[in-house]
Amino acid sequence: MKKSKTNQQLTAALVIPTYNREEVLVNTLKSALALNPAPDEILVVDQTLEHEEATRRFLKMAHQKGNIRWIHQGPPSLTAARNRAIAETKSDILIFIDDDVILPKNFVAKHLHNYKNEKTQSVAGGVIQENKPIYPPAPRGGWPRVLDYHYFSVYNQKRTEGVATFMGCNHSVRTSVLKRLGGYDTHYIGSAFREDTDMAVRIWKNGGLIIFDPEARLTHLAAPSGGCRINSAPKSNPEWWVSFNRHYFSFRHLFLTREFWWLILFKDFRQSVLRKANLLKPWRLPKAFLSYVYSIYRAAIMTIRKNREENEKKKP
Repeated sequence: MKKSKTNQQLTAALVIPTYNREEVLVNTLKSALALNPAPDEILVVDQTLEHEEATRRFLKMAHQKGNIRWIHQGPPSLTAARNRAIAETKSDILIFIDDDVILPKNFVAKHLHNYKNEKTQSVAGGVIQENKPIYPPAPRGGWPRVLDYHYFSVYNQKRTEGVATFMGCNHSVRTSVLKRLGGYDTHYIGSAFREDTDMAVRIWKNGGLIIFDPEARLTHLAAPSGGCRINSAPKSNPEWWVSFNRHYFSFRHLFLTREFWWLILFKDFRQSVLRKANLLKPWRLPKAFLSYVYSIYRAAIMTIRKNREENEKKKP
């Protein structure tokens, strides 16, 4: 029988998907190259069409020295970039970070420490961020695990085992688990909002243990431009993209629950159709409403297709 690897034997790759980032990306890589112990691989999955000369020169030199693997990926898609890293890596553990972060020197060691437990399939790392989202008060009696993304804060300081959430800017997963689950879901488009939560929920639904470790933390700068932020998205993106990712996640994981109807009929409607940009130009509201309805339709169709695809893979 093949023995499983110990924590000391596990190899780790640091994965940095990047898109339209320049100096902040270089600074992130300098932080990554200073890690001790160092990761076995640093994979930079680059979706930028053309870098500034200083950035291009830094990436080229680091690649030629073997300090990083500079992987060009297109067209831009965060989930496709993550999946490219899964296909390219030779490591046991993939640690995903954003391209605008500051890492403590023991960052990799803190993630790997959690994999001493062979049942651990994923680690949700802690996040330090200046502008943190506001989490609602926890309901009495707790909440369904699938709603961890709504109530459980990765900004707190309490280690927790068995969560069903992590942030895209700081999480790690066993490579074997990602391959078994078919990688990240490329149906999430544009900003790819909720793609990280989707993977966490899928790991949890398949019986995987996710540990939230506040010590495996980084500082997320949340740079105001570049990346996959909505305000950096092409103006040509159709209106229905604004709400699609929320709808797709809801159909995939919350369908027909009370939360599903609350999101579809109220919260997502308010955030998408009644957002400030439309209220300031009310003539856009009819189009926004029709796009919202179309987004629901598209999300339902994509969910049916995805479920069929997964069922086919399960057949012997």
